[in-house]
Amino acid sequence: MKADRGDSPLSLPSRREHENWLKAKRRQLTRLLGGFPSKDALNARTVRRKEEADRIVEWVEFEAERGEAVPAIVLIPRHRTPPLPAVLCHHQHAGQYELGKSEVVRWAGNPQQGYAAELCARGYITLAPDTIGFEDRSHPSLSGPDYERFLHYELLLKGLTLQGKMIWDVMRGVDYLTLREEVDGERIGMIGHSMGAAETWFSMSLEPRIKVGAASCATTTYAGILAAAAVHNPGLYVPGILKWGDVPEVISMIAPRPLLILNGEKDWRFPVAGAKEVVNRAGMLYRRLGEPEALELFVSPGGHEFSDEMRQRAYHWFDRWL
Repeated sequence: MKADRGDSPLSLPSRREHENWLKAKRRQLTRLLGGFPSKDALNARTVRRKEEADRIVEWVEFEAERGEAVPAIVLIPRHRTPPLPAVLCHHQHAGQYELGKSEVVRWAGNPQQGYAAELCARGYITLAPDTIGFEDRSHPSLSGPDYERFLHYELLLKGLTLQGKMIWDVMRGVDYLTLREEVDGERIGMIGHSMGAAETWFSMSLEPRIKVGAASCATTTYAGILAAAAVHNPGLYVPGILKWGDVPEVISMIAPRPLLILNGEKDWRFPVAGAKEVVNRAGMLYRRLGEPEALELFVSPGGHEFSDEMRQRAYHWFDRWL
């Protein structure tokens, strides 16, 4: 049976129509996600601060929802004149629930994932939070995968989604960054690998304060994922989304803000043919809005990785646009 998507996914707004079109799309996607809670006070605090030769390291917390603290690490480059651009660095999944923020600041795990540390060395303030279910946001008794499934099912019972929860936590991270006097609130970016990449383009579609994004190895169509029989974390699956559209429709909501998509040629879980389809379809709106160079795809010869070359391309992307 053919999915009912409402408006044709190829029905593109003109520049004059774009603002109203985008508002409607955001309402529709937010409804699929189950909506978002009201914003309460962040109650942000710095738990610990350490000064190093070239940077300042802060262990911080802020509340995503009332009483729910999000632990994060902030890296602040020294010898730079604020306000500085900032990048929210979302960690990967990899089934490693004991890792989160510590991997992207390069204290543990795969060195390829240390993009928060590397971006700080280039002059960016970086925020690395733990996603719910990971590292310091794990459950006291449930295992990592059991807690993830529990969250997924609990939220569904409430008419909510795990994807919506993760996007909301990103939005609260952006709220936190805008409170920091060292941060230029008009120059906030986001980067992630795998799950972090999906959270980058999902979050950017609904959070206009994220001006530039780089997404490594999680961009393809849902149709491509299903055809490959690939299984991903439950947060990627939004009930009813295929009746509304697919990943190209989500990413078209980011236009005309710059987004770099990086995929591996041999990454069968996120088929590269789907990544090309995403860029081709979403790119139509970028071109109509006069920013054809703001959406770009780089395909590496490898698999599901964030290689040195891929990371350097991402960093140059931020240098160029942010």
